[in-house]
Amino acid sequence: MTIRAVLFDLDNTLTHRDQSILAYSQHLARTYQHQLPHAEISQIQSIIRRIDNGGYPQKELLTHPSIAASVAYALQQELTWSSLPDLDELTQFWFQQFGLSAVAMPGANHLLSDLKQQGYKLAVISNGGHATRLTILQGLGFSHYFNEIVSSELVGMSKPNPEIFLHTSRQLAVEPQHCLFIGDHPVNDIQGATHAGMQAVWLKGFHEVEGQQPKHTIQNLAEIKQYL
Repeated sequence: MTIRAVLFDLDNTLTHRDQSILAYSQHLARTYQHQLPHAEISQIQSIIRRIDNGGYPQKELLTHPSIAASVAYALQQELTWSSLPDLDELTQFWFQQFGLSAVAMPGANHLLSDLKQQGYKLAVISNGGHATRLTILQGLGFSHYFNEIVSSELVGMSKPNPEIFLHTSRQLAVEPQHCLFIGDHPVNDIQGATHAGMQAVWLKGFHEVEGQQPKHTIQNLAEIKQYL
């Protein structure tokens, strides 16, 4: 089946979530160095990791409606501040700066550039707030590659609902069977895309599989070309 469009998940597919958290932790420590004179990057990183959980937060660890506010509250409570910023300030710092601290997955920029030059239509389908998705892609420098950027907030439905995949294929004007989807989550990404009639490839290394392993797997983004 001829592939005409290549669609991507965002976190741990185009961007490396944990490396992005490290970069954000370093940026936060630099920004607040006068209020956090003894802060250790590893402590900040550990707090964020615990709550963020790779972008799949555990509800019992969320003290507030968003990851951003829950992280802000934990940073307030667990770090030693000489002068404590308010919760809204730290929350907004996440919304404004986390995406700009995004670290690309190895090979992502080269792959997207090649696919664009070869004439494939490109899209992102990602669960989460739309503004945050846009900021992450801006931070990565990837925004210009994509014909469509679809978030669960934007369209009012989330992966693995097949409808979010079908919506994106309609926006691209490409039938689902001519779309290839790449993601790191075996259910949200691979099952969702497959149930929408797309071909799907699982990027291994970030989530365990319960039950049968996806049929098509890769260890790194460069391996995608064998499925085109």
